[in-house]
Amino acid sequence: MAIEMTGGEIVRERGTVVTFQQKCEKCGYVYGFNKTTIVPAYSSRKVRPFTCENCGNYQEVEARHFKEEG
Repeated sequence: MAIEMTGGEIVRERGTVVTFQQKCEKCGYVYGFNKTTIVPAYSSRKVRPFTCENCGNYQEVEARHFKEEG
């Protein structure tokens, strides 16, 4: 199993514990600080919405498990 995110860029992954940086999906701006969350196995989790300080885009951060092909 692996974890993918929208609205975030994974910095470190250890089981279901993910450390990430918020990333704007519209302009690509990445915040320079890390946040950590736990993603439930076989599910998704909405972490925290944010408004990009660079372009003003409002979005949700969501992390979810997916099965790797191979």
